[in-house]
Amino acid sequence: MAASYLYVEAVLPEQCERARAQASLALDCELSEHERVQLRAHLARCGDCAAFVGGLRNLTVELRTAPLPQPSRPLAPPRRTHRLHGPALFVTVTLAVLGAAFAGGLAGTLRQGPQHTIVAAQAVQRPLHLPGARFPNRVPV
Repeated sequence: MAASYLYVEAVLPEQCERARAQASLALDCELSEHERVQLRAHLARCGDCAAFVGGLRNLTVELRTAPLPQPSRPLAPPRRTHRLHGPALFVTVTLAVLGAAFAGGLAGTLRQGPQHTIVAAQAVQRPLHLPGARFPNRVPV
């Protein structure tokens, strides 16, 4: 039979929840002056939150002063040794451009059907003067 566990979380007053969230922001210097004043006032009244903030401050200092772990191997990608320089690069780029131009020209000559489609314009009858317009609408003949 599988063991089941019951987890019970403490329900804090809303002011304490807010103060604990603001304490973390205060340690990162992300609170406004007004929020800092509110936090200090709450910590002066609430011993539980003051103890929580003291522990949080100690943990933050410990983490920030801990030595950074060294990676077991270099994290930089290996350097590529085969690169094109000078004339080889020029020849490669030139051949690529010429190949693209040739392929585009060849594709254009293999089309079937008419190259251009002419659309006949329909004549639209417009009144010579539009009501409310300053100038008459002139229709070219």
